[in-house]
Amino acid sequence: MEETVNGGGQHEEPRGTNGQVSDNGSNETDAGGLGQAGVGGMPQGFARMSVDRDAARYNMSHKQRGHCVIFNHRHFDQHTGLGERNGTDRDRDQAQALFTNLGFQVTVYNNLRVYEVKEKIQDLAFDVNHSECDALAVVFMSHGEKDVLWGRDGTFNPDYLFENFKADQCSTLAGKPKLFFIQACRGEGLDAGHFSWRNTTNGSWFIQSLVKVLTRDSGHDDLLSMMTSVNRNMILNFESNCPSQQHMHGKKQAACIVSTLMRKVYFTPKY
Repeated sequence: MEETVNGGGQHEEPRGTNGQVSDNGSNETDAGGLGQAGVGGMPQGFARMSVDRDAARYNMSHKQRGHCVIFNHRHFDQHTGLGERNGTDRDRDQAQALFTNLGFQVTVYNNLRVYEVKEKIQDLAFDVNHSECDALAVVFMSHGEKDVLWGRDGTFNPDYLFENFKADQCSTLAGKPKLFFIQACRGEGLDAGHFSWRNTTNGSWFIQSLVKVLTRDSGHDDLLSMMTSVNRNMILNFESNCPSQQHMHGKKQAACIVSTLMRKVYFTPKY
C-alpha cells in the first residue's frame, strides 16, 4: 500500500518574459509547483508498521520528527537557457525556519546538478536509518516543465524524488508520512493553473502561504486541512501584477494537492 500527498506549487516566469516590477518586487513564474506527502508500501515480504492498523492518525511520537531536505535552485548553467530564480533564497530561508520549528532536522542544498540531486536522494533513502523518525519531508524549488524538473544542468523525472522512499526501497519509512513540496511550474497554460508564481522580493506565493498557514495552524490542524487553507490563502490574497503583459496580468494560482494518505498527519509538538 502506498500513500502520497501532493500539494502546492507556484508559477515561475516562462522563458523570455519578465514580471512587472511592483512596490514589493516583480512577479515571476516557476514552471510548476506541487507538494507531495506520502507513505511507502510493503517491501519484499513485510515491513514493520509504526502505527496500529485501524489508527486514524499517523504515529508522530517517535524520538525524532525526521529529516527534511531542501533543494534550492537559483542559478543554472548557461547552456540551459534558464534565468536566475530571484526570490528563491527567501523561500529557502522561510522553509528552513518552518520545518526546523516543526521539529525536523533540516539540510539545505543549493544549485545542485542532476546527478548530485539523485545522489542526495539515494543517500537519504538508503544510508539513513529512519526507525526513530515520525516522517520525511522533501522541499524542491526550481524551474519545471511538463513532467520534468530542472537541476542546475538539466532535467529529470519528478518521480525520482518519490520512488526511492517506497517501503520496498526504504523499509524504515514504511507506514510513515513522506511529504514532498515542489515549487515549480508544470507547463505554460495560465488558465489551467500550470504556472507557479514567484515574487522576486518576497518569494513564491506557494511557499509564502505554506509557511504562513503551517506556522499558524500546525498546533491544531492536520496536514491536508492545512493544505486546503494554503490554497485559500493563495487564491484570496495573491494576484499577478504585470500590466505591461496582459496575458499574464491579474492571474491567480492554486496548489495541486495529490494524496493517498490513509491517516491524518498532525505535527504534535515534541518536548
